[in-house]
Amino acid sequence: MQRDVEKITNREYFATTLRRIADAVEQGESFRIQVEGHRLTVPADAELSVEHEAEGGLEELELQFKWGDGNS
Repeated sequence: MQRDVEKITNREYFATTLRRIADAVEQGESFRIQVEGHRLTVPADAELSVEHEAEGGLEELELQFKWGDGNS
């Protein structure tokens, strides 16, 4: 499956989601999240990274979780 979506949200939902994810990461646990109708589980051993991009006067900050599907 190939997918690339972005969900614009309000501050309250964003902050609540970040807190829930931060708690799971800090405790070394997996977490579940739904993005645009697709529910997924991010495993505790996912690779974590922070990415910053700047182009044409716009800046972007991404907190990324990467993991395999177990079939590779």
